[in-house]
Amino acid sequence: LNTRAFPNWPKIRELYAADMHTLVSFLKKRIPCSCLDETYKEVKSIPKIGLCCNPECPLPCGMTERSATKCCSRCRASNYCSRECQVAAWQDHKGECKFYTELKAKFKENK
Repeated sequence: LNTRAFPNWPKIRELYAADMHTLVSFLKKRIPCSCLDETYKEVKSIPKIGLCCNPECPLPCGMTERSATKCCSRCRASNYCSRECQVAAWQDHKGECKFYTELKAKFKENK
């Protein structure tokens, strides 16, 4: 558990349903060549889309513009479209939140 390779499942879920801007940005940071530069210029004007982690979110497919999402202030791993969705999902998120918070503390401890 003392590695950064531990997956952040909410972020992976978001990447799986990502818009082109998010996907190209993600790959551009990880591929050490300039092959995505032109594509990035084409898609950078598209707003990035985020996913609300509340399974009962009223938005279509739980998708909203990422700049409008709210992040869990404790674990910083889950995003929500509104405070109402965050409160509604708290019972389901509580265990996951505790897990991520403890994992981050262990990682910092072992650094």
